[in-house]
Amino acid sequence: MNVVISVGGRFHAIELAEQLDRRGYLERIITTKSWYVRERFSARRWRAIPVPEYLGELVRRIPILRHAGYYSWLKDNLFDVLARRYIPPCDIFHVWGNYALASIPHARKHGAHIVLERGSSHPYYQDAILREEFERFGVEIERAHPQIIEKGLKEIELVDRVIIPSEFVYRSFVANGVPEEKLRVIPYGFNPDHFRRGEKTDDVFRVLFVGNIGIQKGVHYLLDAWERLALPNAELVFVGKVEDGMRPLLEKHAARITLRGHVRHEDLHRAYAQASVFVLPSLQEGSALVTYEAMACGLPLLVSENTGSVARDGEHGFVIPIRSADAIAEKLQWLFEHPEELKAMGVGAHAHVQQFTWDRYARSVIEVYRELLGTGELYA
Repeated sequence: MNVVISVGGRFHAIELAEQLDRRGYLERIITTKSWYVRERFSARRWRAIPVPEYLGELVRRIPILRHAGYYSWLKDNLFDVLARRYIPPCDIFHVWGNYALASIPHARKHGAHIVLERGSSHPYYQDAILREEFERFGVEIERAHPQIIEKGLKEIELVDRVIIPSEFVYRSFVANGVPEEKLRVIPYGFNPDHFRRGEKTDDVFRVLFVGNIGIQKGVHYLLDAWERLALPNAELVFVGKVEDGMRPLLEKHAARITLRGHVRHEDLHRAYAQASVFVLPSLQEGSALVTYEAMACGLPLLVSENTGSVARDGEHGFVIPIRSADAIAEKLQWLFEHPEELKAMGVGAHAHVQQFTWDRYARSVIEVYRELLGTGELYA
């Protein structure tokens, strides 16, 4: 079995490529990120095309173009067009969403089966919920270009299988008319060598958020909830890049929150170790990788039902409705007042997430490949 991966970025394609390479299945990974693949794979196993990302970043610096979605329009389409030149003969062409439409015919010429990876909810659902939220709060922020949305829908029609990471995403696809038989739900994973339980060094009730700090992540509801609580000996910590539209709101709450800025991925385990609970009230996700990492570090979760988390409500924390500052405040208050239960939830979260490794993810993906190829022999 020969597999070609095409992805205009990093995502978790690198972890998949490493697992496939280890098993002897990787023919090539095509990406924009030469600095990720250069040290991981032999020269014949990768091809980097950095130009789309560089040009996209130039567009992103122009507010009117960024807000209209021209960053992704340029980057995604240009990578797709250039990547098709580097697709060698293969059995499986595994491509990430929005990078596939121009490449699919070239892979088909080799007789390849096409597997599409989509990391978020259905494009229509995603666009509708974010459009509505931006309008409600009067925040102008970058959204997907309409052409990219339509491109993504066409890709879904043309491919053989669509891999998605959670039941929430599955429901959004089926509700928008995607045939159930085309979809395969495969949760993501984490690296146990990088994320494990650490020792908390103080008694502060520390609520931790990790990710892009913006409307999509439901940060405004978290801030509202935190303002109501006024918990003693407590801290709300944000780790991540602040989106432009959120700065005025964060400034309003500046006295009661801590902004840590960007933290390198390999250093995040230190932030998890000093937290009491991890919170991510997103309006829409696929299955946020930070939730796996937080659980692996022994944290209970407080996440929205649209976060795509593998955590079980009431066992590993709480899963709450979107857009509910009331629910966030209620559950944080409960966790604050029940430290023993909080600790037990963290222990349960740590144990539960151990099954979600990148090895397991790769095995499930390979099952999809073998289904398409009509083979059932055992694999490593």
